Amino acid sequence: MKKGFTLAELLGVIVLLGAILLIVLPVVDKTIKESKEDLYQDQIDGLKLSLQLWVSNHQKPDVGETVTLSLSQLKEEGLVELDLTNPKTDELFPNDMQLKIVNNDGILEYQVLESGSNINDYKILPSISLNGDTLEYVEISQSGSYVDKGVVAKDPNNNVISTVTTSDSPAINIAKKGVYLRKYTATFDGYYNDAYRTIVVRDTLGPTISFSGNLSMTYSQSLSYNFLTGVTATDNSGEAVSIKVEKNITSIKGEYTIKYIATDSSGNQTTKLREVKITG
Repeated sequence: MKKGFTLAELLGVIVLLGAILLIVLPVVDKTIKESKEDLYQDQIDGLKLSLQLWVSNHQKPDVGETVTLSLSQLKEEGLVELDLTNPKTDELFPNDMQLKIVNNDGILEYQVLESGSNINDYKILPSISLNGDTLEYVEISQSGSYVDKGVVAKDPNNNVISTVTTSDSPAINIAKKGVYLRKYTATFDGYYNDAYRTIVVRDTLGPTISFSGNLSMTYSQSLSYNFLTGVTATDNSGEAVSIKVEKNITSIKGEYTIKYIATDSSGNQTTKLREVKITG
């Protein structure tokens, strides 16, 4: 008659199995983590591809500029799945996660920031879409203030709602060149959704040169005359503007043309001509 395992033999088997598990489990755990990391990176690459598609339908930022979007904005345009899941957490990627498009010396870079906390099902959130452009250019001005084009927010039943707030980073100042970010937050029934607009305040207009009439003088007077006397240049940036004078006046009587050139800090340039009559 065959006997069963002795207690010592059973303990030996248990010890052996424990040793095998100590070796195998870390390897399995590592393999699972690496697999999830690979899937996560595939999702991130897919989001970057969606940003490229977004750029193809919108104005791309100029050199040195950055456009910020929320994941919800890509969902709103049908560029990503509504239930996009993070393989590392098995939770939805946050709807308020920020994505950025950066123009670095003419090369567009696409960034996905691990941010946000709104992991609710997108279908139960209020929708929010911007009026006007997501990237908006505003001419610098020393008067007035930024005029917001607003948004359209709706509840999950497609009814328009008005519970929308805004916050800026930094505070929008159209008298100062820079890139500003406005966040719109729509709320309904305890849920919220975010969208972003990038506002670039820039100076694309040349300065204004002013003087009173033309000049008349002798050649001798012209040698010591300051042709910048009474000449002013103003710019919509409010900054001081340098003025340069180009002239080629000789001792021969006649009418000559001098040129004033004003350049602002953004490189915008204005020229204005003035007649100088040499009487003798």
